[in-house]
Amino acid sequence: MRIVDLSHPISPAMPLWPGTPRPEFSDLCTVGRDGFGERWLQLSSHTGTHLDAPAHLFDGAATLDQLDVSHFIGKGALLDLRQTEAGPVSLDRVLASRERIGQAEFLLLHTGWSRFWGRDEYNRDYPVLSPEAAARLAGLGLKGIGIDAPSFDEADSEVLPIHRRLLRAGFVLIENLTGLEPLGDSDFFFSALPLPVSGAEACPVRAVAVIPSFDTE
Repeated sequence: MRIVDLSHPISPAMPLWPGTPRPEFSDLCTVGRDGFGERWLQLSSHTGTHLDAPAHLFDGAATLDQLDVSHFIGKGALLDLRQTEAGPVSLDRVLASRERIGQAEFLLLHTGWSRFWGRDEYNRDYPVLSPEAAARLAGLGLKGIGIDAPSFDEADSEVLPIHRRLLRAGFVLIENLTGLEPLGDSDFFFSALPLPVSGAEACPVRAVAVIPSFDTE
């Protein structure tokens, strides 16, 4: 099999959504001083490549630790949106791939926006789903949707309608994916496992795609 890393590394110098606190790491113990290493990590639950649970926007909704571990792993499908016109992703664009999406548990939206990671434009004017497309996807019984952009809603949105439509359907949402190019039309399994933090509404993840290899001999 081939395992493709779809995650941005986390560091104090990494790009962040405006207002997100910068990660802070420090040594509690070191090998030279204490005979073993241990570090203190402080970071937002929405740092880097991360996963949102329904509790992100709804009181009393499922937190990450309340979801079964199987909710974070499943068959994936890639929707290549790199050549679509500017503006929200239309329902027609989603319907053009409905058969492939209908066979998946996770849909990954490949917009190509991760090429702007670390630049000012990454956090503005990125592609998002139209309300009609989000409503149709919400009814397909997926476990979750991922995107290689910073959010599922526009940067100036206060109501977050796309987040709300998908999270209300029980989806998990994975933001800030990267490295989707190798997936293409391949069959793959997707995994985005968060730490089982009690009451967490979100958590950074190490998102990966597993592409099976087949013996043709």
